[in-house]
Amino acid sequence: MRPRVGAVRDFPKGCGPKKNDPLLPRVEAVRDFPQGCGRLVVSSLKSSGADHAICFDNFGKHAKGKSLIPFGKDKEREHRTVSHKLSVVNVVDKDCNKVNKALAAFEEILSEMDRECDANNSSKQKGWNLYIEAAMYLKKQDKWINTRKRIGHIPGVKVGDKFRYRAELAIVGLHSQFQSGIDYMKNDGKTLATSVVESGRYDNATESPDVMTYTGQGGNPMVTKGKPKDQKPERGNLALMNSKEARTPVRVIRSYKFSKESGYVYDGLYMVDDFWQERGDFHKLVYKFLLSRMSEQPKLTLCNS
Repeated sequence: MRPRVGAVRDFPKGCGPKKNDPLLPRVEAVRDFPQGCGRLVVSSLKSSGADHAICFDNFGKHAKGKSLIPFGKDKEREHRTVSHKLSVVNVVDKDCNKVNKALAAFEEILSEMDRECDANNSSKQKGWNLYIEAAMYLKKQDKWINTRKRIGHIPGVKVGDKFRYRAELAIVGLHSQFQSGIDYMKNDGKTLATSVVESGRYDNATESPDVMTYTGQGGNPMVTKGKPKDQKPERGNLALMNSKEARTPVRVIRSYKFSKESGYVYDGLYMVDDFWQERGDFHKLVYKFLLSRMSEQPKLTLCNS
């Protein structure tokens, strides 16, 4: 049985008894609404993220922007809605924390290996080999993140994020190749490019802050041993060609070097607009890819800080 409560019917102006009518006596009433009826219930939950007004309808479904007074003024709506913080920012922060944790683990193991090399007077493991060894040690410990290749942005990595070492790009899933400038994946049986690194080893050109000409891979004796060769439509070159046809974005990572700082920076997503062949520095055919930066991305600014 529901508890019995005392209630006074307080009718709005113009409703209920007439002015000269005696007041209604106090009555006993039981609130017994049928299932699914009654007032809207406004949620009072709070979490972090973007502001939204959210309430639940009688059937428990989300209804963004609703108010207890459907035809009231905007201010009345604001007073009767609850400002919510969606959990999107929490998710982003969680991804960023994973990236920071992975990079911190790399710095720690790199420092330990560096100290061991100094203690053993070993110079063979210094430099590039040491970075690779530290990164592979973390991979065996399952401390790499975003290991599944994907098209588009990487969770936890923002445009403008800097990385001290090339190996860090692989650890966080931004670019899985330690040396190759073009990374790619299989998608429905077709090879598509996921990312490129502009490291200065090939004859690349930046025509503007949002447009660059990227040289394909292969046939460069400055990168691989052997005589210069014509580049072939295979591996990363084929992946970039397919990305143009499929209109899928490619992540671009640029190298930078200042007097007191050097490393890599994530420049954002680019589209492959065109490609062609021409004679390169060694009089061999090379592929050129015209990449244009997608709009609505933060502008990349580099300074020696």
